[in-house]
Amino acid sequence: MIVLYLTFLGGDSQGQRIAAAAYLKNFTRRNVGSQSPDLRVATEFKDHLLRTLLQAEPAVLKVLVEVFRTIAVAEFVEQNSWPELVPYLQSAIQNSSLINDGSNREWDTINALTVLQALIRPFQYFLNPKVAKEPVPPQLELIVKEILAPMLVVLHQLVEQVLSMHGRTGLEVDKILLIICKCIYFSVRSHMPSALVPLLPMICHNLIELLGSLSFDTVALEDGYNLRLKAGKRSLLIFCALVTRHRKFSDKLMPDIVNCALKIVRYSVNMARLNFLSERIISSAFDVISHVLETGPGWRLVSPHFSFLLESAIFPALVLNEKDISEWEEDADEYIQKNLPSELDEISGWREDLFTARKSAINLLGVISMLKGPPMGTSSNASSASSKRKKGEKNKRNYQCYSMGELLVLPFLSRFPIPSNTTASESKILHDYFCVLMAYGGLQDVRDEIPYTH
Repeated sequence: MIVLYLTFLGGDSQGQRIAAAAYLKNFTRRNVGSQSPDLRVATEFKDHLLRTLLQAEPAVLKVLVEVFRTIAVAEFVEQNSWPELVPYLQSAIQNSSLINDGSNREWDTINALTVLQALIRPFQYFLNPKVAKEPVPPQLELIVKEILAPMLVVLHQLVEQVLSMHGRTGLEVDKILLIICKCIYFSVRSHMPSALVPLLPMICHNLIELLGSLSFDTVALEDGYNLRLKAGKRSLLIFCALVTRHRKFSDKLMPDIVNCALKIVRYSVNMARLNFLSERIISSAFDVISHVLETGPGWRLVSPHFSFLLESAIFPALVLNEKDISEWEEDADEYIQKNLPSELDEISGWREDLFTARKSAINLLGVISMLKGPPMGTSSNASSASSKRKKGEKNKRNYQCYSMGELLVLPFLSRFPIPSNTTASESKILHDYFCVLMAYGGLQDVRDEIPYTH
């Protein structure tokens, strides 16, 4: 308790307060949890910790929230104890500085939501992976019902504020948006709390609007905007989780999710001048489309856009650009590790976040290539195609299914000529053929089905 008191009031120096928080973090890790499973933290200590978290400055909060996380995992997550925690946190958020018209300026909204994020985070994984079908933990159901579901009204209000102000909002708004998006993601990554099911359409609508507010035409380095980019990336990860883990609830949402992702991937043409966060969003949008293609409705939703994806999204992501040249000159080994197609161990719609738009585009290209195309009919009698069918004659046909790699991808790649001595000085031909080589390199897993014919 003395160390915690020093964390809150100790000294005039921020460094001293951070050091005190770090000491408490290390002390808690050594003495709480798996190291001492029978040890119970005193209620007075936990109450004081929560009050301190709600008022701590950002640098101290960052360290002190790890103390809370350790205790919460040991008691609330693993033992389902600490019954006062959820009601206390619910009250703190509802009466915090930015939620309830500043009724309690001592309780910082961002601090309270940071504590909520730390509380939900352990539930992103299955608590007992050995169980074939693990039910939603009752603790997660309680958190979502009492705290997160009501916070979705705040999410809607903040998204509307972003849209009405054309993205020019304060830093606090963007921080809250990011934290709420993280909390939603942690809640649905493995489980589907019952309180969220009827709210999924509203959640997706708000996240799609948030993604629509982002700009991919310029490099934006402001702290607030970068936070919103992170919220956008987290939104796409939520879509991936819904598509892969919760098809029962997400099938009706897929058309809007696909349209949202399609609008984003077209900005791959600007990749050379985008910052890392913007590229990650484009990468995640490619991943969303790959995930959808592995589902039942995937073909129906995405196949009408195959040509658009090849010409206006995947190809621009693979073509050689100025950033490639500068990164190669700076560090060739790092460039190869980041971009070489062979680093993709397996082409799959279930791949996790691939970090770069280029790798995600290559993965999507492979997923498309492995899809079976529509049946192609050929007449059993060639002459009957030009002759009038006789009455009662059966039109016998043999049907053969070709992969989309044969029907679409290879013909598209074959449009680009191999550089020759006469065209070696034409940069466009060189840049385009770099894309062709990247594409073929990324299709190694399907090369037996799609022979190299270029």
